[in-house]
Amino acid sequence: MVDFVSEVQEELRKDDYNRWLKKYGPFLFGLIVAIILGAAYLEWKKSSDAKVAEKMSLAYQQASEQAATNADGAIAEFTALSKTAPTGYAGLSLVRAAQLELDKGNILAAVTLLDQANATFESPRHKQLAQMKIAYILAGQGDYENVITRMTPLIEKGQPYEYLARELLGFAANETGDLTTARKHFSYLETIPGVPDSIQARAKQNLMLMSKAVAPTAPAETPQTPAEDDTNE
Repeated sequence: MVDFVSEVQEELRKDDYNRWLKKYGPFLFGLIVAIILGAAYLEWKKSSDAKVAEKMSLAYQQASEQAATNADGAIAEFTALSKTAPTGYAGLSLVRAAQLELDKGNILAAVTLLDQANATFESPRHKQLAQMKIAYILAGQGDYENVITRMTPLIEKGQPYEYLARELLGFAANETGDLTTARKHFSYLETIPGVPDSIQARAKQNLMLMSKAVAPTAPAETPQTPAEDDTNE
């Protein structure tokens, strides 16, 4: 009797299992397949991205080597690479092409390429670095109004190139005759904690030169141009 009851219970459990499997089995099978396919896709994507990165790195290196002997060819290679490479390599390629154009004296072409790099980069630090390079070029050309327009958004607290941008603003303001604004920027850089020593020293020197320039007996001197290679970190 006990064996019979056990067999009946076992059959009932099998019936329940079969009904559950019939009802939910397709969904379970689909889930398992989806997990397997997802894992396979991730592995493929990882391998594919690695191959693309290796290919882009090689193309970038070849363009860099070409720059020493054929600037125009390297510019063409960097520009072409910027259209197919991931954003990092694309932006960096545009920056390199801009530097080659600048070396050739093509200011407008260099600025255009750096503007494209700024639009291509995803990282705020890289985007602002492209803007900083443009500002130094424009300052060298005496286009101070454009420098002021480009640098003003970069002086907000916590921005990666806050101090360099403010230094450029002070220099541009002084060159356009806005001495009040120039003093404000240089005084800020001279007194605020955390400003790199080199930038503080230049701010102090510029304030001294500005003071001498307004004295009746003092000869006029040009304020010191900010150095491009300093950072505010």
